[in-house]
Amino acid sequence: MSFPLRLVVWDATDVAPLRVPRVIRRDDGTAEGTGGLSRWWRLGAGLHRALYRAGATAPASSWEEALRFAIAASERADAPIAELQAWGHGGFGFMRMGESRLDREALGRASKLAPLLDALRARLAKDALVWLRCCSALGAEAGRTFAPELAARLGARVAGHTSIIGEWLSGTHSVAPAESPRWSPEEGTERTREGAVVARVSSAGAPNTIFMLRRGLPRGW
Repeated sequence: MSFPLRLVVWDATDVAPLRVPRVIRRDDGTAEGTGGLSRWWRLGAGLHRALYRAGATAPASSWEEALRFAIAASERADAPIAELQAWGHGGFGFMRMGESRLDREALGRASKLAPLLDALRARLAKDALVWLRCCSALGAEAGRTFAPELAARLGARVAGHTSIIGEWLSGTHSVAPAESPRWSPEEGTERTREGAVVARVSSAGAPNTIFMLRRGLPRGW
C-alpha cells in the first residue's frame, strides 16, 4: 500500500464573469459578489500539485462527483486518504458543490449521498482531515452543530471556517469525532443594522486566521 494521499476537489460551476469584488453577505452565512471563483480554485489546485501538497486534484459539479473522485483516487493508488480539501461556496452549517449541499440532512442514512459517505469513510486514514475551505460552514449555531456531526459520520477530523474567506481564512477550527466545538456561535458573525446575523469578512487580525497558502492547520486548531 502506498503513502496516504492528500486530495483537493473544487467547485467547477462558478464560472461567472470577473468583476470588481463587492461582497454581499446573506443571512444564511453565504457571500456573493466576487464572480467566477472556479478559475482561481483551478489555479490554486494546480499550485498544490506543483508544490506536492496534493497527490490528485479535480473539479466537481456536485457532491456526488466530488466524493466519487476522492474514493476513486484512493482506490487507484491503493492508499488511504490523509487529507481531503473541498473548495467552494458555503454558509452557516453547509457547503455547496454546484447546486448540491453537504449539510445535516445529507448526513442521514436516507440521503442519496449515504453510500458515498460510507465509502469515503472506509478510505480515510487514521487521523485523516476533511477540510471544508468555504465561507462560514462552521459559523453560528448551525455550523457548531454541523461540524461534529460530519466528523462523527466520517470518523475523521473536520476543519472549516466561521467567516467569509478569501486570501485570509479566519475562524479556522477543527473538531474530531466525539469532540465538542471549542468556538462560540458568535465568532465570525455580526449583526447588520437591520438585525440580521451575517458572517464577517476574514482579516489578518481576526481570531484563528491563517493565510490561504499555508500548508495544514496550526497545532491545536
